[in-house]
Formats: sequence, C-alpha cells, structure tokens
Amino acid sequence: MSRNRPYRHPLGVVMSHRIRNRRVQKAGVAALIAAASAVALTACGSSDSSSDAKGSTSAASSSVTSSTSDDTTIHSQAGKQSTTLSNSAAGTAQATAECQPGTLKAKLDSAGTSQAEMNHRGTFLRVTNTGQETCVISGYAGVALEGAGHTAIKTTARHGDTYFATDPGVHPITLGPGKSAWADLVWTTTGASTAHAKYLQISPTGSNSHSTVAFDQDLDNGTLSLTAWSSKPPINS
Repeated sequence: MSRNRPYRHPLGVVMSHRIRNRRVQKAGVAALIAAASAVALTACGSSDSSSDAKGSTSAASSSVTSSTSDDTTIHSQAGKQSTTLSNSAAGTAQATAECQPGTLKAKLDSAGTSQAEMNHRGTFLRVTNTGQETCVISGYAGVALEGAGHTAIKTTARHGDTYFATDPGVHPITLGPGKSAWADLVWTTTGASTAHAKYLQISPTGSNSHSTVAFDQDLDNGTLSLTAWSSKPPINS
C-alpha cells in the first residue's frame, strides 16, 4: 500500500514553505511601499496646506502691517493736531495773560466830559498798558487818599454805580500795547466830615503796586465811588 502513494521529498515541503514565505514577504513589501506612498502623498498634501497657511499668515501679517501703518498715520495726524491746538491755546493764554502792575500806568482823565452836579463831582481813572505784550485787566481799581505830605487819609471805596455812570460789572478787558481801560470815580461835597485830599493812590489791579497822582479835592467822609474797568469811559448819556 505504501508503495502506491506518491513520493514527496521533504525538501519539497520546505521549498513550498519558502515560496509561501517569499510571497508573504513580497506582499508585505508591497504593502509597505503602498503605505510609504500614501505617507508621501499625505506629506505632499501637508506641505501644500502649510504653504497655504503660510500664505494666509503672510497676508494677515501684511494686513496687520497696513493697519498698523494706518494707525500710525492717524496717531501722527492727531499728534500734529494736538500740537497745533496746544500751540494755539498757549498763544491765546499768552495773549490773555493778566496785566502785570509794572506794565500799567494810571492817571486821572476827564475824557473831555464834565462831571459836576448836585454836590457830586467826578472824573475818570485811566490805566494804560505800557508793556510790549497784550494783556487782560478786570475788576475794580484800588484807591486811597493822601493829605499834605502824603499822609494817609482814611478812605472808603464803594464799588458799583456812581451818580454819573452805570457800573459795567466785572469783565475782562483786553489791552494791547498802548491801549487803555477806564473807570468812573465820583465823590460828594456837602461839607460833611470833609477830608482835604492832596493825592490819590491808584492801584489798577488792586495790588500793593500803585501810582500816586495829584488830587486836590475836598470830599465828604473820605468816600469815593467807582465803577469796574471798562473798555471806554463809562458815563450815562
């Protein structure tokens, strides 16, 4: 019975296994090649995406740069505008600075008008800007009487309307170089407690700095009435 069976050499079986193994190996290699190709394709795809991303990033950076440039321009313009406004405000502040006592000269001036009626007498205070810069004056002048030998006389100053003028009220008056402001100055002469004045101290800004002018007048109770500074002689028509 054994003789009738076909003879198979053991090496045939071994050879058969080797062939199968080679096929498996070839299949494995093919699978690896295919997988590597897929990875390569994926890598190529990723490279393209990265390129797009870089392009987008570049565009975004360009946009940001452009925006930043625009903002810089706006800020620069705003800075120029701010500087212009600041310079303008500084110029205005300089032009409207308060008049300094040292640049003001005060005196009495009738302005060609007679103020004499019903025991009332009057004249104008006139203050002139002798400086080189425009300045502003406001409010009421300070006044004080002096007798013979420049002795002090007790003085009462009443601010507001006078017998001859309506008080313009406190307001700023711009004085260019050589320009003047005016105030009405009035007193009574009824003979009540008469003060015999020889001089009048005039302080344009109400400070201790003052001008002393001749004022040979007899007046009641050492009392003076005066209006606030005005751009023209204040007098009722």
